[in-house]
Amino acid sequence: MLQSFSCSKVELLERLGRTPRSCNVRLLRRRRLAPEHSTSRALVLARNARSMVNVLISRHIERAPAFMPILLMFITYRCNLQCRMCGVCERAAPGPPQKEITLEECKAVLDSAERLRTTLMLVSGGEALVRPEVVFEMIRYGAERGIATHLCTNGILLTEETVQQLRASGVKTVSVSLDSDEKAIHDSLRGPGVYEAAVAGISHLRTLAPEVQVGINYTLSSVNFRNMDRFVRFAESLGVHQLKFAPIHTNLLHKNKDIEHFGDLLFRAEQLPDLEREVKRLIDALRRSRLTTSSPDFLSQIPALYRGAPRFRCYAGYAACTINPYGIATPCTDMDGTLSVRERSLDEIWRSEEYHALRRQVAHCKCSCWDALYSELSLKLRPLALLKNGLRIWRELGFYFGKPM
Repeated sequence: MLQSFSCSKVELLERLGRTPRSCNVRLLRRRRLAPEHSTSRALVLARNARSMVNVLISRHIERAPAFMPILLMFITYRCNLQCRMCGVCERAAPGPPQKEITLEECKAVLDSAERLRTTLMLVSGGEALVRPEVVFEMIRYGAERGIATHLCTNGILLTEETVQQLRASGVKTVSVSLDSDEKAIHDSLRGPGVYEAAVAGISHLRTLAPEVQVGINYTLSSVNFRNMDRFVRFAESLGVHQLKFAPIHTNLLHKNKDIEHFGDLLFRAEQLPDLEREVKRLIDALRRSRLTTSSPDFLSQIPALYRGAPRFRCYAGYAACTINPYGIATPCTDMDGTLSVRERSLDEIWRSEEYHALRRQVAHCKCSCWDALYSELSLKLRPLALLKNGLRIWRELGFYFGKPM
């Protein structure tokens, strides 16, 4: 499309923070037949590479990035489960119920995200599928703007009808929470019958939406850390494409949960040597697997979380922005804030001094976190990791935009 512009005009547009793509967006949308026809996966990945270079430089010199590669949309804290390790339901503020972000407000956020060259949106909750009036149309609206959607779900609402609606909306990837290949263990953590419903949901995705990439999110705790290498084979047998692991946390989305309700799930000091051995077995199994998965650097340091948080340069607020169900924008799910997309556009917030002050808080953060998003993303953005594992990272990134590279 650059050929349709003179060089001088391209330069002028870029000075104004625009590109030929944004000028021709109406023409591009008229040409769209379906979300998958809008932009080639290679072009999307190239744009991500450009954005991540901008993010790396911006983080190093502590300035606001020009781009926002990833958008996290938590569209509700409501959930149809009461999982033992999860504190999301406790996130709701005391007092009268707050009004959740509306579909039109989500669309306005996505318009801003398009201007910020966002290419990936993660939609979660709570359980995002308890808001069907929002989630399907939001995914479709994002797809029309070149933004791929990754949906996180507990899986029990993945009926045949829901999967067909997700496919029609243009969702690229869906990850289902599954914490064991043993029904009794999974249901003890998430509730009776949840294991069978989650496995059935995965089956519906693979059968009815074969072009959608499917992942499993495994929350690691003291009751399910053994035989994780066996779970790798189980995940492969389900036909999924990705398997991610993350340790149980007492902060991030779960900081409001009373530890008395899940303290027995945390690792005790005497369990850590066994945990280290199990993690090594898991890493070996994953190296032999076809699945895209958590990096060895991330997995190997999980035991360190319980001895004192591993230190790393965090890219929260640089590579991604979080929007909570009430429209508040922050760099990280562990942070509170007052910057509302109901009062200002997301692109204005992203470039504001107030948001940059939150980024500076991230730079001095002492929180103990080791999550599958910010912590692992930050590990992958280390220069040495990019040089050492660039091809694998490229392949993993491809999962979110179609078939892995």
